[in-house]
Amino acid sequence: MNASQAARAAWLSCCNQSGVQLGLPEGPRPVQAAVLGVLSLLVLCGVLFLGGGLLLRTQGLRALLALEQHASPEAEPGSEDS
Repeated sequence: MNASQAARAAWLSCCNQSGVQLGLPEGPRPVQAAVLGVLSLLVLCGVLFLGGGLLLRTQGLRALLALEQHASPEAEPGSEDS
């Protein structure tokens, strides 16, 4: 094989006969879509889990604050009965 044949073989390995470059093989596309879907679900579940935990914590703190306010016999400052 001489230099011109080697150059032609290299050109044909990256391009088809019309001169348009060949596209990527279709193999990895479904795999990439599946990985992206799984990662999206993981992020969504993480946000829901952490958000739900924060909501439960704030509700518990609100309940404790409400019990503390109702249980305290002393009046709030600034509201004196005279």
